[in-house]
Amino acid sequence: MGGALFGGMIACDRNIAPFVPGEVPSQPDLSRIFPAPEASSPPGAPGMVANASSGRSGASVRGRVSLAPEASGRGGTLFIIARRQGMTAGPPLAVLRVTSPNFPLAFEIGPDQVMMPGTVFEGPIALTARLDGDGDAMTRDPADPSTASPFPVVPGTAGVELLLATSASPSPSPGRPAAPPPASAAGAADSVRGTVTLAASAEGRGGTLFVIARRQSVSRGPPLAVLRITSPSFPLAFEIGPDQVMMPGMRFEGPISLAARLDADGDAMTRDEADPKTPAPLSVTPGAQGVQLRLE
Repeated sequence: MGGALFGGMIACDRNIAPFVPGEVPSQPDLSRIFPAPEASSPPGAPGMVANASSGRSGASVRGRVSLAPEASGRGGTLFIIARRQGMTAGPPLAVLRVTSPNFPLAFEIGPDQVMMPGTVFEGPIALTARLDGDGDAMTRDPADPSTASPFPVVPGTAGVELLLATSASPSPSPGRPAAPPPASAAGAADSVRGTVTLAASAEGRGGTLFVIARRQSVSRGPPLAVLRITSPSFPLAFEIGPDQVMMPGMRFEGPISLAARLDADGDAMTRDEADPKTPAPLSVTPGAQGVQLRLE
């Protein structure tokens, strides 16, 4: 009997750890045996993660940006913009900027791209992208290829597919010139018009002129409207109004604080204290005429 038992133990090939006196059984670490799957989403479908409500706080979102056939050959700077869902105003949660991208392009956006120091990259998030022809995030051209609508994701989502397309516009009939775009419903009556001059101390300075309109008492977030003029000559007549608003659907209404800056590098996201600018914002209302802005 003892010999049979001994022989059975020899035949057993399991690795049995030696008995340790006083050892207490413990629950095995199942996460090492069954690791959580990485979040992923099929092409064209919203991102899905184990915790669909907010995802893994602090994790990045990864995917690919493609260019639609009608936008093939277009160039510029790619902006991938993450906002918390439901937020349409103020600085984005995070922005990824890629100069001269090649498509299809793999991307990753997360904590390293947050706009405000100390902000946590957490969801749910609305993701958009735009191929900006002039590379200036503060200006928008409706012809720039962009995503048709925000793509819902959460931190940790992978396999996101963003498609950049252009809005279709009808071609003019042969032999007939294209009709001019219809005038804004608000029209010039709602615009602010005036002149920008350069102080003698700033003569000879060059760059890009930005005329910036903000609602009074609002000092943060995107401006109400921005007028951008490359290589201006002074004195310069300007008009800023509904056609220059930054956010679709935003009304050009006052009271408004108007300021201007001659930016040497042409990048609205950077600031040089040596750039000529208006000493202080000027208070105006829509429809104001003869406004004088002096750059010093």
